[in-house]
Amino acid sequence: MSRSIRDLRELICLSRFGFRSDENDLVNDNNDNNNKNNNENNQSNDTILFYFDPSILNNWLEITSSRLEKLRSLTTNKFINLIYFWLKHFDYEHKQSLFQMEFELFIEHLLLAFTPNDIDSLQINQFARQILHDIDQQIGIYSIENDYKFIYHIDVFNRYQRDDQYRTILADLPNQLTININNRLHLQWMLAIRAFGLLAVCTAAVEFFEKIQKTLEQNRTTGINMR
Repeated sequence: MSRSIRDLRELICLSRFGFRSDENDLVNDNNDNNNKNNNENNQSNDTILFYFDPSILNNWLEITSSRLEKLRSLTTNKFINLIYFWLKHFDYEHKQSLFQMEFELFIEHLLLAFTPNDIDSLQINQFARQILHDIDQQIGIYSIENDYKFIYHIDVFNRYQRDDQYRTILADLPNQLTININNRLHLQWMLAIRAFGLLAVCTAAVEFFEKIQKTLEQNRTTGINMR
């Protein structure tokens, strides 16, 4: 198992949220209490995860690990060039298109991970926006602060350090998702889902930048050869 996968698994299993001492019993008793819990609180934040297929998470973690390695392989010069490109040359409309496309792909993955007919697409869409709340904020009114926040995410993933900033970003679930969670497994699943989605968006931005750079380099080479 690679270091990055091991790091991700440890982060997901050792989250920053606290639970009651009987939390392990809650996992075993969860199925017996589903009907009761749903009747008492139809708005429970982990209800949607009753229909989630966790068998897909191993594959998602493998993919997330590969994306993390991709971000960690960025050289200092390439990362500086990425920052300059993102802040100075990559216009707002194209940023929006990139974020929207990656967000829609994330939702498509989620749709495949939930039991058909039990959860409608609107619920999954809302769940996705909460899981990736920081990316959802990028899809809207432009602000330089959002640009800085996104670059900061890539910077943290690029450092190859399992520090507090790294943990905080991956474990940054909003209160509306966690306030009524009474199942440890559901919380761990959400952390894995967030890592999968967030690394997908960050990697897509880097790969888009690299394609632009490659195209420019090819054009320069072609121009030189034609002289």
